Amino acid sequence: MIGEIAAIVAGVNAATSAIKQVAETTNDIQSISGFLSSLGGAEVELQRAQNEGKLSEADAVKAALAKKQIQETMREIKDLFTVSGNAQLYSEAMQAMAEARKQKQLELARAAARKKKFWKEVREISFVIGILIILLPMTLGLLLGWLTR
Repeated sequence: MIGEIAAIVAGVNAATSAIKQVAETTNDIQSISGFLSSLGGAEVELQRAQNEGKLSEADAVKAALAKKQIQETMREIKDLFTVSGNAQLYSEAMQAMAEARKQKQLELARAAARKKKFWKEVREISFVIGILIILLPMTLGLLLGWLTR
């Protein structure tokens, strides 16, 4: 989990600094919009890590700071879109990101369900094999004992 939070924070920092550099040098909205997906993905990963509840205290602080940084950067991006007269484009991008997040969460939920089902089946098969290992020798012993009387 520690490495995962560090990777997310590094991605957020990289996207934020890239957005600021692009914003300072150009008004090209297309180049800025490419970083929206990076920030959106990082936001989803941070939320997932926080929901799992397995963060150390230091990781929880890093996650909270990264989340704040994402929010501030998203606000700056919104301002850039609005100032350039592309507020509608920003709204559409946010809607597309929300839909993509929803799809990713569904995908993660399906993967978790598959994993849960797999381990349930493993437990059931292990139980059956365990019963067979116990019952088969016992049954053979009783059968041989009965036949040799």
